[in-house]
Amino acid sequence: ATEKNKQGIKEMLDKLQCHFTWKLGVDSFSLWHLLQKLNVEIKHAAQQNQVALLGLQAYLHQMNNQSEEALQSLKAAEEHNDEKHLPTSTAGSLIIYGNYAWIHYLQGSYQEAETCLGQLQQLCPSPWDVRLIPHIQALKGWSLLAIRARNGERARECFNTALMLEPDNSSFRTGLAMALYSSWNFSWQPDIEKEARIQLERIVHMQPENYRAKIYLAKLLKQVDREKSTSLVQECAERSSDPEVLKLSALFWMPQSAEKALQIIQRALQQDPGYHLLYQALAKCYKQQWVKAKEEDKNKVLCKAIRDLQKIIQEHPDLDLTLAKLQLAEFIGARDPAKEKEIYMELQKKISTLSLRCQQALSLSWGKYFLYRGKSQEKAKAKFMECYKIPVQTDHRRDCGRRLVKMAEIYKGKGDTKAASAIHRFLQELVLPWADASCLAAGSWGQDLVPRGQLWWGQRLWPNWRCPF
Repeated sequence: ATEKNKQGIKEMLDKLQCHFTWKLGVDSFSLWHLLQKLNVEIKHAAQQNQVALLGLQAYLHQMNNQSEEALQSLKAAEEHNDEKHLPTSTAGSLIIYGNYAWIHYLQGSYQEAETCLGQLQQLCPSPWDVRLIPHIQALKGWSLLAIRARNGERARECFNTALMLEPDNSSFRTGLAMALYSSWNFSWQPDIEKEARIQLERIVHMQPENYRAKIYLAKLLKQVDREKSTSLVQECAERSSDPEVLKLSALFWMPQSAEKALQIIQRALQQDPGYHLLYQALAKCYKQQWVKAKEEDKNKVLCKAIRDLQKIIQEHPDLDLTLAKLQLAEFIGARDPAKEKEIYMELQKKISTLSLRCQQALSLSWGKYFLYRGKSQEKAKAKFMECYKIPVQTDHRRDCGRRLVKMAEIYKGKGDTKAASAIHRFLQELVLPWADASCLAAGSWGQDLVPRGQLWWGQRLWPNWRCPF
């Protein structure tokens, strides 16, 4: 193909509605994590979400330079795209052939890319069929949700758009509820929490076997209706086979009973031993057991935790187990701080390959090491700040924020107001304008959001919509 021809193909590709044009916010560090997480999503997602998720899988494989796997995912998407259900299947075909065209183009197969573009023109002749818009928006919304919580607002906009055009569509309503939960899980804003709770209660009533909706609702109800929240978690733990639901059920029980949480995690691992986040939850269970064990039992718990985690890491070199490695380092450090430091140093060498969340976790672990084992408050403060600078809302970031507030109080108590003020200034610069500065001194992190510029999507009623041709 000539350069002019390639440029023409690329211009047409850029106009498509598909995973390659949706700006999903995927970074190269998170590819393996997302692919592993997506495998679980695909196994347990509703039928109507399969085209979106398999298309996303194809996109991630292509980003990871796995073109053959990407094409296989699209073939699977075609099999799931039920042609009896129009216009849903037509929207699915537009996404599938758009992804095919992009993958062929990126492989250098320009003739195949043009063939796919021709098929798209047959599917979507001018003028644009407005009936396809809500279904394409829903496919985009499900794809955004499968990536990460920070996409919750964009997904919410997609499902709101879809519902404006098809207000009685139960699948779109489910998507909106999930998007609201995701948005709250990222922002912790009370108004979003209330709306998410209302929508999820509606979904749970209509879909009694939607255990993801039930476990999300349980999390939202935890502070306002403990009895109902516990009942929902109990039901999810007993009846769901979804490893993600079982993981969240285990994390719910962990503060009260590490043993019960451990039983749930072990059952989830039987369902899906390749789901890396289960091993992370398992490591947390061991930590809880160790902390709460009687003094005479602590060494026994520690030995078992170290032995099991070392075995898991050895047996699963292909999984992203960074967080389990950090927990193992802490356990080892209880006996040999020098070996704990060695693990952190090894991970530090690979920091450029770690996801932002794992980079935060490593900085937090380093900080705690310097604080408790290295007896260096200044080095610990630097690491906590390093973690907090990474603009992804996680428990690691919130933990570092709390620790920095506590350090500021200690400096102030010792009369070092300059050091205390420097910490408060640092936190305010990263939290404002959404969090009131007074919440810093109070240690309230409910409104702790990412800095300005990190929220990528506005509250526009209608997104920019482009016809493929």
